[in-house]
Amino acid sequence: MAATAQQEVESLDRVLTRLATTEETNLEKVLSRLLPVVIAQLKSPHDLTRKKVLEMLSHVNKRVRGHDQIKLPLDALLDLYLSESSVPLVKNFAVVYVEMAMDRSLLDQQTAAVSKLLKNISNQSPQHQPILLRLAVVGLEGLAHPPPKHQLGTEEEFAARYPFLQNARDRSLFLGFAAKIMLYQPPALLPRVMPAAAQNPSEALGQLIQSSIGGGNPLARGPSGGSLSRGSSGGAPGPIPTPPGLAKQDVGVVEGKAAPSVSVLQKRKLGILNFTAAAGMDPNEALLLYLIAAADPQDAVSRRGEELLRKRCGLDSPKPSVNLEDPALISKLFHLFQGSPEPQAASTTQPAAAAATAVADSHVLPAGVLLQSRLMSLFTKSTAAANHFPGTIQVILSCVYGPTTTARLKQQGMEFAVWVFKHAEDAQLQPHSATILQKLLQLLNEDSAASDTPTLTLRGFTYQALGQLAKRSPQLFQKDSDIAAQFFSALSVEPPGVRAALQEAVSTLASAYKDCSGDAAARIEQLLLGSITSPQEASRLCSAQWANRLFPFQHVPARYICMLATGDAKLEIREEGQGGLNPPKPQPGAPQVQVTYPPLAAMVAYIQSRHAALKQAANSPRGSMDMTKQLPLAPKAYLALIAFLRECRSKQEAQPDAPPQEYLGILEHAMVKDAPGELHVAAIQAMLEVGGDHPHPFAALYQGHLTWLKAFLSHTDATARDAAGKLCGIVMLAVRPSQAETFLTDLTSAFADQDLKKHKFELQDGHLAATGYVLAQSMTGQPAISREAQQQATTALSDALTHSQHALAATAAAALGHAGLRGALPLPQPTPASSSPPHEKDSSMDVVPPSAKRPRSPDGGTTTTQSGGASAGNGAVEVVDSSEAATSDAASASDTSVMPKIVALMKDKDVKVVQKAATAAGHICAGHAVKGNLDPALEGLFALGFNKNEDVLFTVGEALCFAFGGVPVSADIVLRSSFLSIATWLNSKQASSAADASEGPQDMDTDSAQPLTASTSGEAGSEQSAAQDEIIKKVMQELVFHSRAEVRCAGCVWLLSLVSYTGKHPKLMPLLPEIQEAFSHLLGDQNELTQEMASRGMSVVYSLGDESAQKQLLDGLMGVLQGGARKKRAVKLTGETQVFEEGSMGEAPGGGSLSTYKELCALATDMGQPDLVYRFMDLANHHASLNSSRGAAFGFASIAKLAGEQLGPYIANLVPKLYRYQYDPNARVRDSMSHIWRALVAEPKKTVDEHFGAILKELLKEMGGRLWRNREASCNALSDLLQGRRWPELKPWLSDIWSMVLRAVDDIKESVRAAAAVLVKTLRNLTLRLCDPQVTPPGEAGEAVGLALPLMLEKGVTSQVAEVRGLALDTIAKMVKAAGPPQIQPHLADLSITMLESLSGMEDSRLNYVEQHAERIGLDSDKLESLRVSASKASPMGDTLDLCARYADSKTLEEMVPKLCGLVKRGIGLNTRTGCARFITALTTRQGADIKPHTAAFIKALVTAARAEKSTTVQRAYAQAAATVAKYSSEARVAKLVEEAVSMYTTPGDREARLLSSMIIRELQKQAAEAFAGQASQVMPLAFIAKSDEDPGVGGLWGEIWEEGTTSLSAALRLYMPDLVPLITAGLTSQQWGQKKAAAKSLADLAEAGGDALPPHTPTLISTILQELPGRLWEGKEGMLAALAALCKAAPQAVMSSSQPSSSSEAVVEALMTALARKKQAYRQAALEALQVVLEAFSQEDHFEAVAGPLLGTPLQHTQAASSSTQAGKEEEEAEDKERPLPLLPTLKALLAAWSAASSATAAKHAEHMAGALKEALQPGFSWQAHVAALQATQALTTKLQGSDTKQLSKENTTVISGLIPGVLRAAQDVKIAQLQTTALDTLAAMLKATSGGKALPSELRAAIQQQLSITAAEHKSSAVKARAIEIKACLNDGNSADAPMKDAGAL
Repeated sequence: MAATAQQEVESLDRVLTRLATTEETNLEKVLSRLLPVVIAQLKSPHDLTRKKVLEMLSHVNKRVRGHDQIKLPLDALLDLYLSESSVPLVKNFAVVYVEMAMDRSLLDQQTAAVSKLLKNISNQSPQHQPILLRLAVVGLEGLAHPPPKHQLGTEEEFAARYPFLQNARDRSLFLGFAAKIMLYQPPALLPRVMPAAAQNPSEALGQLIQSSIGGGNPLARGPSGGSLSRGSSGGAPGPIPTPPGLAKQDVGVVEGKAAPSVSVLQKRKLGILNFTAAAGMDPNEALLLYLIAAADPQDAVSRRGEELLRKRCGLDSPKPSVNLEDPALISKLFHLFQGSPEPQAASTTQPAAAAATAVADSHVLPAGVLLQSRLMSLFTKSTAAANHFPGTIQVILSCVYGPTTTARLKQQGMEFAVWVFKHAEDAQLQPHSATILQKLLQLLNEDSAASDTPTLTLRGFTYQALGQLAKRSPQLFQKDSDIAAQFFSALSVEPPGVRAALQEAVSTLASAYKDCSGDAAARIEQLLLGSITSPQEASRLCSAQWANRLFPFQHVPARYICMLATGDAKLEIREEGQGGLNPPKPQPGAPQVQVTYPPLAAMVAYIQSRHAALKQAANSPRGSMDMTKQLPLAPKAYLALIAFLRECRSKQEAQPDAPPQEYLGILEHAMVKDAPGELHVAAIQAMLEVGGDHPHPFAALYQGHLTWLKAFLSHTDATARDAAGKLCGIVMLAVRPSQAETFLTDLTSAFADQDLKKHKFELQDGHLAATGYVLAQSMTGQPAISREAQQQATTALSDALTHSQHALAATAAAALGHAGLRGALPLPQPTPASSSPPHEKDSSMDVVPPSAKRPRSPDGGTTTTQSGGASAGNGAVEVVDSSEAATSDAASASDTSVMPKIVALMKDKDVKVVQKAATAAGHICAGHAVKGNLDPALEGLFALGFNKNEDVLFTVGEALCFAFGGVPVSADIVLRSSFLSIATWLNSKQASSAADASEGPQDMDTDSAQPLTASTSGEAGSEQSAAQDEIIKKVMQELVFHSRAEVRCAGCVWLLSLVSYTGKHPKLMPLLPEIQEAFSHLLGDQNELTQEMASRGMSVVYSLGDESAQKQLLDGLMGVLQGGARKKRAVKLTGETQVFEEGSMGEAPGGGSLSTYKELCALATDMGQPDLVYRFMDLANHHASLNSSRGAAFGFASIAKLAGEQLGPYIANLVPKLYRYQYDPNARVRDSMSHIWRALVAEPKKTVDEHFGAILKELLKEMGGRLWRNREASCNALSDLLQGRRWPELKPWLSDIWSMVLRAVDDIKESVRAAAAVLVKTLRNLTLRLCDPQVTPPGEAGEAVGLALPLMLEKGVTSQVAEVRGLALDTIAKMVKAAGPPQIQPHLADLSITMLESLSGMEDSRLNYVEQHAERIGLDSDKLESLRVSASKASPMGDTLDLCARYADSKTLEEMVPKLCGLVKRGIGLNTRTGCARFITALTTRQGADIKPHTAAFIKALVTAARAEKSTTVQRAYAQAAATVAKYSSEARVAKLVEEAVSMYTTPGDREARLLSSMIIRELQKQAAEAFAGQASQVMPLAFIAKSDEDPGVGGLWGEIWEEGTTSLSAALRLYMPDLVPLITAGLTSQQWGQKKAAAKSLADLAEAGGDALPPHTPTLISTILQELPGRLWEGKEGMLAALAALCKAAPQAVMSSSQPSSSSEAVVEALMTALARKKQAYRQAALEALQVVLEAFSQEDHFEAVAGPLLGTPLQHTQAASSSTQAGKEEEEAEDKERPLPLLPTLKALLAAWSAASSATAAKHAEHMAGALKEALQPGFSWQAHVAALQATQALTTKLQGSDTKQLSKENTTVISGLIPGVLRAAQDVKIAQLQTTALDTLAAMLKATSGGKALPSELRAAIQQQLSITAAEHKSSAVKARAIEIKACLNDGNSADAPMKDAGAL
């Protein structure tokens, strides 16, 4: 064992030694391998080993301390820590170094380590968990600014990178720590607190919590809490407080070694938030983090939190993503809000104090105010929060009473209280309700004087809370009315801001007192009575509301309060009061409850008890009425009082025998002078009701009040005047005959006076009406006034018929009609004469009323029936004996004299005059049906058939019924009640019957009143019978079939009146079938009133007929409704017959309407098409058919309820058509069918569901029908029918529905298209809902997609209609988004292909035109294509294709890939082709390795299509797609792709192929780097050559490939040199000039950077170039020369040492000299430049003689060429034809290079030739650059001839040099070019040096030199030049060398 330990120590020593000797630069690399291994040795059982390990770790710590740039192996250390074999000691040290490594790692490495840090963290040591969590949060800083979404991947992909998210315990641990991080705030953001004793919170809070939950006060924080500590006024700052929501120990866990800075903390919080969002974490789990973040003080964090709350949790939506009803979640939120309970006071013992300190450190503080406010907004949305007791109470009290609360929190607390009271369960709420009530009231009392806005708002919420508490716990309020009193009193004192909430609370509080009784109820009653008169509107309103809600309807004081409320000035209060006086309506579905009105006597007594004046009025003597009394109530309240009392009286089960005098007293008080007119009317009508029910007692009571009643005859209101007249007639029952005669005379005197202006209109009108009523009463015999008095009154009325004021004449006619109801009018007999009419009457004969023959009743009147009328019951005059009959005959001749005057009034223009006259005629005929009355009356009434006023028609109809006989009213009803017409009377009776039926079973006979029948006997009876036949014939045979529409309307109204009011008459019953036929005919009339009346007539006939008649009627109606032919009846057409409605046919060409038959015939004649009339009539028949359906609907609606079960067989056929008709474009038809629908269908939804299939079938059929109105109606109907439907209902129909809808979208009618547009929206939304598996079961959603999607693809997208295509594509896009992958995948292949084709199909075709002419209009076609492609990406099709790529799987690829490859090859349109490429790219990226089986097909299709493509944009897209696919292809397929791309580049003369090749390779390099790396050896050599391609676009892409694929140029060239040389050689020898040029350029680049790898290949390359130089010249061949020069320059030794003659230096020079002989000047110049480089490279070899010949002669040639250029004309042309000399400048440079390498012998041999050439070059006229080159060559010549610095020139050489000095001096004189002058001076200095300071030169030259130097030294501007000239001059003078000064000058 010792040996083993020793071995381990020795091994560690070696490692330590290595570490010690490692340089700092290599330490990181060594540690990355050794540190994990060393730490792992801690698991050794040997102490020596562990000690040595610790020693090594100490050494590591010292070495890395202070060197943060040294990285530690983070991943290896994490793996060591997570290893199962690691012992605790190893883990302890590993985690230390993990923490150190994290601090030193890059941000990306830290983020990548998060997954390992949190892996299985719940099973790690509790001591390590905080460290690991802290480190993980540090790593999440990298997500503070997350990368693009496509890099993060989907939520599922991102979460899969972090396995800890799948472990609930790990995830919970992370979220808990993340919440602490989010709650933590750095010390810089926390205020310092001053040390002070802990403050106690509000005592009210403590008491409330104690009493409510029996526990300690959680808000009482001790000193350890920190957040509630408060500093005193002085002293030093105390410790930093703990952040809200955390415990003290949590702060240490979060901070670790040091508190993070504000910026770092912000990054960590943002990283946590972004991590949860990217991982798609459950919103329920992440909600706490988002809430805390939203309340963070840092703006970036709070904004991100707000965003996540909105997007992921959906808290602003009606259905949030989080489950706020989860008890666990709510418990967490409450804990966050409240913190943990306050620990108890610590003990004084040391152990106990330590334990208490630990507990205090773990005490969690409540959340901050902002966070609490956020939490409160959630609590008020959660029912679970409302039931989280006792936490709910604690939270409410914390908000209201907490020491850190704010006004906002208080408001939210009370708002939450309202929520709790609404939603808490009774078992939870009731135990606390009493205490809560007490504290809420206490809260109201505490701040009652405050007036600030927050306090007022809080009070408002408090009132609301109390109102809700009253709802939930009414027992707390019922026994105590003080709360109610407090609330009502508060209504008067609370400000308006609180009053609204208080008013609502008071209204809610009413429910608590609803069942109160005893003293509480009495106190409430008194409270309401006092409040109803309060000056505060809210008090009065609440009083009325309470009166309605608390007490039953029969409660007298409550109804009295409502009466007072109706007189309020506030509309809302008036409405509430009026609602309390109306019987309550039962709730829907509730059983009928009998409504009991208060007893009239009790009601009257209570009112009198409240108003003593009313009681006095009732008890005062009748003769002492004071008209000047004041109203005790407001007029409106008095009106409501009278109306309610009338209802109470009418609802009494048994009417008393005597009239209620107290009630009459109240009515009398309402008739005082100051009362408004409407109150007079209401009171007098109520009094008339009493008088009509008790005529004799009423008459006896008011016989002394005639004068009082007479005063109302001149009332301004006609209704009041008429009612007063009726009362006067009733009172006549009790007056003496003499008094009656006097009264009658007084009445007639008001209108019989000739002076019409003497009396007001109202006075005359009232007296006329009263005269009629008094006269009618006197004709009954009570009172028994004289015949003369009656005759005088009748005569006065008759004379008034000719009154100049027709309104008064009409009133006189009405009065005569009222009198005529009692019998023949008592007019005086005509004077006997020979010419007298046959109906004369002996003056001695008198008609004695039947009452005069009957015994008197005890009260002086005749014996009456129960109703108070005459014993005959109808008030008709009876014939007593034959003498009386004779008298009657004479009278009949007299009373008929008034009828012509009445008939004349019927012709008046005033409608009311006509109505009164017609009614009077009917009344007279009813009372005395004789021919003399009937004939003129009927003639006048029938003449009104042309009147278009509806009111006149109905009045005439009733008049005809009176004349016909058998009306259901008696004379007493007309004369002693508020009778206006038969219709209104029957309606009121029916309404009363309905009300009685609702209250309970009542015995009511609608025909209880005996029909009013005229006194007929003998001949008179036959006359009336004849008149009845005439009426029937006239109406049924003429009027209803008249050619004029208004006449038919009149006939229909009158026929309806006859069957309605006299339908059971023996004359009419047999005629019911004919009447039904007449009504059926009128159903199709154009006039709406005619249709409606005909339909009503059908229902009346139906109710009167027997079973067979009813069945026949139903059959006929069904036939019309279902479109069957109706029975026609010939109607004679006249010229004025209206065929069409006015305006329906437009206007005639010349102006005017087209509606009558005459106008239509004229138009047909003018157009020369007589047959057009038949078309018009056919169209008219269509309209008539439509009207018939509408009319039939009216009729059906009216009889549907009567038919009952008889309609059963028709329902199935009728419902579909009725449903469609409800949406007809014609408003009339629509309304009519709606009537029948409502009448026929009791449960519309159920009926529609039952007949859904039939309705849908009907609508689909009509959507394709011929009639546009049916198509439009079907679209509208279908839009409503489809709402809310489920898949089982629509499954058989959806395909047909979509087919018809797509057809309707392109309908020819605009209105149909508009309706179809609405239907489309509905159908699309419905389809999307059905296809969405979130709202529809997945199976059904799949079926829906399977039906709808193919339909859209086959019929929608392929449609020729642009609107249909757009609709289909939009629907498909939304459908794919709504449905899930399982639903879309079966259709993915067809869907994706269709979407790709649509990319171009939906593009505006004008863009293609623009692109074709882009160049002409100055647009860049490539940019235009890019814009088009970008637009297609943003289209709905682009989004759909993205989803298709996401939904695809391996199964769907089998079907999709072949179709997709086919589309790639045959696709048309730019967008489709690029879309295919993008889709394949997206598909490949999504599928990854699953695409591998299909990569070959994809690549083949893409490459083939790309080679045939002309568009660069499409080629680039195809290349990108192919490269993306290649990423997942096999190595062999990638190699083949690269091979194809390489072969494309080498394709001769194909620029597009070369460009495509570069695109493919470049995209492959970017998209599939790994695959590209395997083919780099094939690509990179070509890239090096191709980057020099002559096409910039191609070369640029290859350049990118080369730059991206190489890190070091020299290294890459060394690596690929073996491959490059053959490629370059092949390029140089290629037949393509472009390839030659590129190869030459590449060779030049290779030579420049080839380094030591080039020489071995230089001979081969030289030889190749030399072989290619001969031959013809081509564009760019100069590059071959440049490559040759560069190659020689890079490896001169390899060339010079070459053993092959073809690659020797001599061959190179010879080749270049050969090139100089070419004619192309540019090529010759390139050859000279290359020659210069080559000669400089071959500086060790002498090639001067080889190049001297052509070069030395060039200066002279230039001199000669310059002199010859002055010649003109022909000589210039000849000069151009001659061979041009070599360029001078490069020639001189080449000479310089050749001379520099020449040997001494060669120099001596050619010195003179060289000097001669230079002398020519220094001649004036050449460029200064040439002169500079010549000077440099001169200097080289001098140096070469001198041999060495110490030698002097020979005499011969001196002579050579001397010849050049003049040229040098000329150059030195040039002051413009500094470089030229400086070079000349340097050359001159070299010459002087070689000639011993010029001593060897001739004196002339020396003098010239001296002179030039003097001038330069004196005049030159440059000081450097001056200095240089002075130095040279000094050398010239003393003969010394000027070499050193020259160097210095050169430096300057």
